[in-house]
Amino acid sequence: MKTRISDLLDGWGDHSVELSPGPEVSPERIRERTMKLLHTKPKRRLLPRLAACAAVAAALTISAVAAYQIWGPGSLFDSFFTIENGALDEGQKALLDEMGTTDLEPSVSNGITITPLASVADEYSCYLRLRVEAPEGTVLPDMDTQEDHVFRDVDLRDTATEERLDWGMQKARFLPDSTPGDNVVELVFMLYGRPGGANWNDGVSKTLYLTDLVLSPRENTSGDESMVLEGTWSFSMDHLYQSKSLEVDPAGAVRLDAETQTAVTMESLTLSPLSVSFILSYPSDAGPFVHYELTFVCKDGSAVTINGANGYGDPGPDGPGGRDYFYGVSAFDIPIPLERIDHIQFGDCSIFLPETTQ
Repeated sequence: MKTRISDLLDGWGDHSVELSPGPEVSPERIRERTMKLLHTKPKRRLLPRLAACAAVAAALTISAVAAYQIWGPGSLFDSFFTIENGALDEGQKALLDEMGTTDLEPSVSNGITITPLASVADEYSCYLRLRVEAPEGTVLPDMDTQEDHVFRDVDLRDTATEERLDWGMQKARFLPDSTPGDNVVELVFMLYGRPGGANWNDGVSKTLYLTDLVLSPRENTSGDESMVLEGTWSFSMDHLYQSKSLEVDPAGAVRLDAETQTAVTMESLTLSPLSVSFILSYPSDAGPFVHYELTFVCKDGSAVTINGANGYGDPGPDGPGGRDYFYGVSAFDIPIPLERIDHIQFGDCSIFLPETTQ
């Protein structure tokens, strides 16, 4: 009688390992991710029998963190975007797989391990899905899905020169906890940049330092008391994220500001699936215009409107008394594949994308 290798594993499961529940993934996607990992990981020459033994050993020692990697950034960030904006479709997940990575090392401080399960970034915005594991027996408060500033200090540095880099602003969103009352919480940590700040696609090796994680449940949520996990965790952000940015010619699009009746001109516009960066100009006595309406009209009839940005104003080339400029970046609430955008509406002006995206 023929014996399959899977038959030899019956009854040999490692029950000491608790696998955290993850997103639902189709068999096709598991096959796709597995083949991708096989083709991207370094290959070692092993005798067939030794290779089979290595596969068995890997199956028996797989950890909860390693199990996440088969899903890829798209599936791992799906639960984050689902909280307020609905689940990602397969096209959006595939896009984040291209723009992100799961190849980041964990960091340990004071016995607390923080593992970046996945990250995704464009030039200005970086998202990290973090798994926080305190020592066994520690009960972490149930944070539900609240949004908050969670680290007392955030420091981003050029790894080679140790120069401090401008990372913009921080925000975090906790993810639903399927096992509240244990020693693990997960969250998505976001760094929203601005023009002139750190560029995640410039090829410069960066180190991110996160100090003291504050877990402070809101009133009328879990009823748990606040807790501070003290320590400093460092992460090597050496991955060069795949840029998907696209320069769009606004062709001098003008919007009339309703409050001041001032004409605001769109001077430049750059898109990525995660954010939009732009430059506005306006009379020096009328601004700055950090709030505006920019609507992305998709080919399926849906629309996304943003009205605000992280950035700064500055006198233009004419100096004081001439036109002033505002340099801004605004992150989308959900990834937008650029080929789905029909046009961008700025006041009464329609701005069209290059034909290469159509």
